[in-house]
Amino acid sequence: MNLDALKILFEDFDIAAFLPELSALLGWIELILRLIVMATPLLLLFFGLLYLLAPPKEANYGLGYRCWWGMASLESWQYTQRIAGLIWTALGVALTIIMALICNAFRRMEPMDMVWTAVGCMIWELVLTVASCVAVNVLVILKFDKNGYHREKE
Repeated sequence: MNLDALKILFEDFDIAAFLPELSALLGWIELILRLIVMATPLLLLFFGLLYLLAPPKEANYGLGYRCWWGMASLESWQYTQRIAGLIWTALGVALTIIMALICNAFRRMEPMDMVWTAVGCMIWELVLTVASCVAVNVLVILKFDKNGYHREKE
């Protein structure tokens, strides 16, 4: 097949007919960014309520908030699930409200501003989630020793 045959084949080809409309594409981007931003707060809220209301009964490697001190005894395990549930539920509620307000502002933003706002939100969510995990571990370490016994009051 030569070049002239290719020119004739693609003579009436309109690539714009295959591209989506820009408004539809931006609507999908906004939806995806909203889902990404809201995923972490909703997961924190879900797992916080799960650990608070229906925690795993015994230490296991499947479900539950696991740390060395929290898995040492049944009492430390139950305390770890309760404290993780409280912290994650509170953080999940706060982040859900804040991120819903930010997502509501996406409509008035330019696409790149929307993307950078979503990236900033995800970074803050990551930082706060890591801080909440550190807080749970510190609280459990302060209450129990590595064998799962209550620390002596000095």
